Formats: sequence, C-alpha cells, structure tokens
Amino acid sequence: MKLFKIKKAKIKGFVYIPDEDNDLFAKAKIGDSIIKQNREPPYIVVDHSLNTKIITQWPGKLYYVEVINQKKEKDINKGLVKNIWYTRTLGVKILEEVPLEAMFGVNEKSIKNLIDLTRKIETEQVEMLSKHDVKSNRSVVDKAWKKWIRLTDKDYSFLPEDYSNTLNMSPKNQVHGSPIREGLSIIYSQFDIRARELVGDAAFGVDKDGEIFLQPTWSTAVEALLQAGISYESDGLISEAEKENLRKPVKEVFH
Repeated sequence: MKLFKIKKAKIKGFVYIPDEDNDLFAKAKIGDSIIKQNREPPYIVVDHSLNTKIITQWPGKLYYVEVINQKKEKDINKGLVKNIWYTRTLGVKILEEVPLEAMFGVNEKSIKNLIDLTRKIETEQVEMLSKHDVKSNRSVVDKAWKKWIRLTDKDYSFLPEDYSNTLNMSPKNQVHGSPIREGLSIIYSQFDIRARELVGDAAFGVDKDGEIFLQPTWSTAVEALLQAGISYESDGLISEAEKENLRKPVKEVFH
C-alpha cells in the first residue's frame, strides 16, 4: 500500500540586492528566474522574514522570491543551525519587488528618506549638524530604548545602563533590533561609508586599544541623524514634542 506523499512547501522569502552589486539581478523583473551558473559562494541568501534582513549597502532593491530547487541544495545549507532565519540557494523566482520602506514599520517612508539623506550627505551638512546640541537629547533617547525593552522583557537585567548611543539590541521576545527595526544600524553604516567617501581616514581616529572611532565633528553629526531616526518609533515611547525636538537638527540642515 502506497502512502500519500506530502509535498513540502516551497521556501519563500526576501532577497536584498545592493545597486552596486547587481550583476546577477541586473534587469530582473517579476516572473524571472535568477540562477547562479556555479555552485561556489557567494550564494543567493533568502531571508525568511523582513524582521531579520541585514543591510550593509544602500540603496538597493528588495525582492520577494521563491527558492527554485531546494531539494538539490542541501549541500550548500549543510552546517547551518536548526531553524536558521535564512536559506542559501543557487536560484530564485522573483514573485514581487517590495518597496524598501517595507523594512521599517509604521513610519517607513520617513525612515527611508532619512537613510537616503545620510547616504548622500555632504561635508558642509556634516559640519552644520555637528554644531547642534545632541547631548541634551540623550536622556530622551535613553528613555525610548528602556521603554522599548520593557515592552517585551520587563525583567531585562541591564536597564540601569545608558542606551543613548545604542544601535541594536536583542531583548527577550523582541523580533526587531531597535524601535525602528534595523533603521538605526543602516543609518550608522551608511554614514560610515559616506564619511570614508568624503574625507577618507580624516573622519576617524584610533584609540589606545586599537578601536576605530569617529572624530568629534563626524560623531556628533551621526548622533543627530540617529536621534532623528529613533524619533520615528511607533510604540508611543516618547511624546510628540520630544520627537519634534529630536528631528530639529536634521530638519534645519536639510530643509
């Protein structure tokens, strides 16, 4: 007697392709099958959820895709931990092009616009941002982080710490990395890239332990951008007046 065969569901998820690294996906459109011509890394990485999408280069395109031939790709996924949030593959079918702002939640467009501004910032704008008082807003940012942590982890053991310069954390039962998902990490990474484009090593220093840091003008400017970023939280962590105050330096420089 033959048992009924249960057909395994196709793996679907998200692929982010930076504009600067787009050879395989060049001219890709909905319905296309994108297939690597060899089995060597780097592979196409399909994130199962937008909650885990890690962005290092900006801008780019975000696709919702289906893995084409998962049965024959067990070798390239060998060694991954159980229930890992992504799948390596050699080929995907594009089901949909997803707006980039979909990664950032309720205030998605404002967050994307801020990242775009950061990626194109000019030296003069950095200097203008650096003249603003970011220190007075740190207590508001710290409060936002602590309230956000308590949303899912009331017993978090490190709450007495200062979180005003935090980019990303993982409290218990929280699927996102910050009050604006991965937005803060992207703002910082794109500022770092842009600083190197504009002035190279002059934007950075190295401390006695060999750690690289941003020089004061640049660190103040990126802090102003990050403070504006966290103002777009959507959990009611801070008041509207506090949000407007966090956005004030960026609004004065860019508008």
